[in-house]
Amino acid sequence: MSAARSVRAAGGIAAGLVAAGALTGCATTMQEASRLQLNAARIRTSEVATHVRSAGPAVQVLHVARVTGGGRTAFIVELRNPGRRAVADLPISVGVRAARGRRIDVNALSSAEDSYFDAHLPAIAAGGSLTWVYTTSRRLPAHARPFALVGARPVPPLAPSALVPVIHARAQLSSGSQLSIALRNLSSVPQYQLQVYAVARSGSHYLAAGNLTVAHLGSQSTRTVWLPVVGKPGSAALTVRALPTILN
Repeated sequence: MSAARSVRAAGGIAAGLVAAGALTGCATTMQEASRLQLNAARIRTSEVATHVRSAGPAVQVLHVARVTGGGRTAFIVELRNPGRRAVADLPISVGVRAARGRRIDVNALSSAEDSYFDAHLPAIAAGGSLTWVYTTSRRLPAHARPFALVGARPVPPLAPSALVPVIHARAQLSSGSQLSIALRNLSSVPQYQLQVYAVARSGSHYLAAGNLTVAHLGSQSTRTVWLPVVGKPGSAALTVRALPTILN
């Protein structure tokens, strides 16, 4: 299904739920309609290229690294939210600075339907941190310096939240360059375009990383997914996190 068709479908479902909520006064139905509308807005946003030109104050970029392997590159960005409320949907541009400072963006636009979080951040709790991962098959200069810039405002606009739902993620086994990840949504908030990241590091050096978008994970539900990894983790411990995209 194309992104445009997905937007129309989500918008129609949301409109129907809003109408039902207005008749019945059901807050849960209204909440679900709002969630579907947000997901539709994100799909529309992903159809437009994202280019962050200057960093905003909401999130601090602590470190940027990249790992290569099998013709692919993984960008790993360590971030911190110094604020008192959770933030989400902030635009992010990653890429490299090549010869003479030439900037090459790698995540500006994707043809994939669920690609919104390739160029935006999932939720980061107040005072919390996040290691965000983006992978690409684009060929890049070997010794170019990676960069990451995070914008000042969420796109689409998103109301701040004091709470972030908890999604548990556990790596069960590996098969070649893929990891089997067991997911469990511990909250009553269903997730759309849930983000799952895995990194392996030895000291301060990253050995492997990967990312995956899960189209939907229901409230209080479980699911097992396969996550592709760039690089070779070896004996290094893997850190796996599932980051919520719907806050309430």
